[in-house]
Amino acid sequence: MSPPPEPEEDRREGVVKPEPDPMITLKVLDNEGRRAYHTLRMSDKLQAVMDAYYKKAPEVTYGSGTFMLEGSIRLKGSKTPAELDLNDGDEIDFFEDQVGGGRDGA
Repeated sequence: MSPPPEPEEDRREGVVKPEPDPMITLKVLDNEGRRAYHTLRMSDKLQAVMDAYYKKAPEVTYGSGTFMLEGSIRLKGSKTPAELDLNDGDEIDFFEDQVGGGRDGA
């Protein structure tokens, strides 16, 4: 009895199988010391990390802050780790919006 035939694409020469989309874990750290870790694919939108942070920090109101990379790059949920050249273990900072601080003028 002969082995089953291989799929056509596997028998052709020069066929390169695509690399699997790597997974990375990103850490979100806020100014209260809360940490949230989220694992995602390099092609996933960063909105998944942001949503995971809000879920893991229920005392923080959804959409009430800014996610920053390296202290100066404001992250958008529509971007992917691949677009921003993020690596496994990279840290994202969360800064809650500040309210008040104005003067009365008195």
